[in-house]
This record gives sequence, C-alpha cells and structure tokens, in this order.
Amino acid sequence: MSWLTDMTLRDLDEGQMLEATCIRCLHVWILSPTQLLLRVSHRDIHLDEVAENLACPRSGCRHVGVRLALVRTDDTTGFVGGMP
Repeated sequence: MSWLTDMTLRDLDEGQMLEATCIRCLHVWILSPTQLLLRVSHRDIHLDEVAENLACPRSGCRHVGVRLALVRTDDTTGFVGGMP
C-alpha cells in the first residue's frame, strides 16, 4: 500500500501537478489532473492504475508504465523568527 493506491484522480486539486517519469528512458514531464482526466475513462481511477497504464510521450520510446510523484507548489519555507 502506498499513497498511489489510496488516492484517486478526483482527490487531486486543480492546482496540484504530477511529475511522471518513464521507467525505461527516464524522460520526465509534468501533468495536471485535467490532462489525466482527458486520457482516462472515469474519475474514480486510482493513481497507481494511472501509473501502470500511462505511456511515455517521447518519440521512439512509447513505453507503458511510469513513476508518479506529486509536485508541491505550496510554500515550504520554515518559520524564520528570532528571539531577542
């Protein structure tokens, strides 16, 4: 069990992005949830199923199967404050 099996495509917000990496050629590209919705048949598909069935867009590769990672776009800086 991982976060890919727990999350469905509809759990992703519109602002979140997914980074897909081809397992064979290591080509990396960024996908939005809207782009994935256009490629799959329904919104209740789990992200591990998307990773297993997504094909690499690079010409000459077209390998089916990618590694997905969630791209964090929110502020990740820590609190910067000091005590006198």
